[in-house]
Amino acid sequence: MTLDDRLDALDELWSVWAAVGAGLTDADWQRSTRLDGWDLRALWAHAAGWPFGFSMLVGRVTDDKVTHPVAADLLREFNEPGGIANTGREQVAGSARDDAAKYTIEQLVGQFATAGPEAVAAARYLGPVTVDYFGRAVLPLGEAVSIGIVEATVHLLDVQRALGRTPELPEAGLAHTAEVIAQIAPPVDFIEAATGRASTDLFPVMS
Repeated sequence: MTLDDRLDALDELWSVWAAVGAGLTDADWQRSTRLDGWDLRALWAHAAGWPFGFSMLVGRVTDDKVTHPVAADLLREFNEPGGIANTGREQVAGSARDDAAKYTIEQLVGQFATAGPEAVAAARYLGPVTVDYFGRAVLPLGEAVSIGIVEATVHLLDVQRALGRTPELPEAGLAHTAEVIAQIAPPVDFIEAATGRASTDLFPVMS
């Protein structure tokens, strides 16, 4: 996918988030999710950090050398046993619950309805630049967008499952997320596990 294709996919996903959020009841926001200890409002607050973060990321253009050529490289690093996805799990959960209490429903939904689309427009203006990914990596902008697509897709599935709905997501987001996740896994292990030719501890490759 080109940068514009990825931005289209991200924008479409965030539009779905905004539409879903606008229709939730007070009871919906209190529903449990399949993320242990997270209700729907906490999950939403965590996911809403991405549109906000992306609005910051488009201001972090750099000429520094790329450290991770593709999104899967950085996500693989994050999800290693000593990576931040594992070592920072409790901190992330605590921040999500704190933000859920701190921000109003209108603010949480507004990240997807307003802040996200504005950041996407800014990214389109920048074009294929390189960005400092919050001090953790230097990525092509398109690869940073890929991480946003994965986050928006995986957590939208969490939201829809919590609401008891049949998953219904934009096809471009699903396809790109599946592609990135497949790239995270060791190729031989992934192929053999996916085709039933080997039983491994391959999955999950990210959390």
